[in-house]
Amino acid sequence: MNRGEIWTLADGRNVLIISLTGLEEAYGAVLALVLHDSGRYPDTAMSVVIGDPLPCTAVAVNVVQLRVDRFEGAKLLGPVDTEAMVRVDAALRAVQDL
Repeated sequence: MNRGEIWTLADGRNVLIISLTGLEEAYGAVLALVLHDSGRYPDTAMSVVIGDPLPCTAVAVNVVQLRVDRFEGAKLLGPVDTEAMVRVDAALRAVQDL
């Protein structure tokens, strides 16, 4: 699992990995943003509309910790582009007042 990848979990939720690559090996868990259907939330300082590999919106307040076993049966959809991750990083900093 790599930072910036979108996965569809076995329960049908789509998530974007936001933790450092390799964290799953060191701690057995990752941090992710639960993604929402495209058009559900606007593009703001705290939310980022993503087009590929899945049309969706990442809302920076929806951070979850997931054990690596939650990815059993999950499907990797692919990485988001660099520009989208830069915007996700900015949204995370805005939400956390960093």
